[in-house]
Amino acid sequence: MKLQNKFIFLGMLDVLFFVLHDFLGCILIKGYNPITSYISVLTADGTPHSGFLRTLIQLYQFCFLVFSATLCYKAFKEYSLYTKIGFVLLFLVACVSIFTFGVFPMTMESSINPQNILHLLLILSIIILTNLSLFLLAFGYWKKERILSLGKMTFTVAIIFLLSNLFHLTAIALHWNVLGLIQRVSAYSFLTFTFLLSYFYVKRQTHFTPSSNF
Repeated sequence: MKLQNKFIFLGMLDVLFFVLHDFLGCILIKGYNPITSYISVLTADGTPHSGFLRTLIQLYQFCFLVFSATLCYKAFKEYSLYTKIGFVLLFLVACVSIFTFGVFPMTMESSINPQNILHLLLILSIIILTNLSLFLLAFGYWKKERILSLGKMTFTVAIIFLLSNLFHLTAIALHWNVLGLIQRVSAYSFLTFTFLLSYFYVKRQTHFTPSSNF
């Protein structure tokens, strides 16, 4: 159980690596504007310091993969079907993320090329899987596990994540030059969920019960 708690702690550590990658990328890459530019640009082929920034994002991916796999294991031992499926989808998000940023990163050569199209399709699949996972986990925690604090927190994040991505589509259609900002609202809402979920389980350690609250 101690090993399981250490793995769950990686959910907080992965947030640190992602924030470092974003913060340092904004500083290191001259002319980069986080309001207008996507996060993927930081690790794109041809971007200065992309090797260093990819190392940080790979550390994030590793931590998130182990964290989500550990919660999958925990869910299959303790939780309802909705929560189990939610964590399986969360684990799939972690797996797809590795391909998205590691195997098929964005390139700066052209906005439309096979690698960028595949990258965008993978990003789209991450968005869909993440939203499904969040709503299933919110329902599972709230209605089945009766952990109301986690249920409410997850539902709030699911709504913010959904609305920010819908607003993202609106911004693209209307040519609003704030796509980086909108993407960060979406990404950081999910990172907040990850951090709080990890903190909840680490704090409770092995004494978590279905009726527990924050």
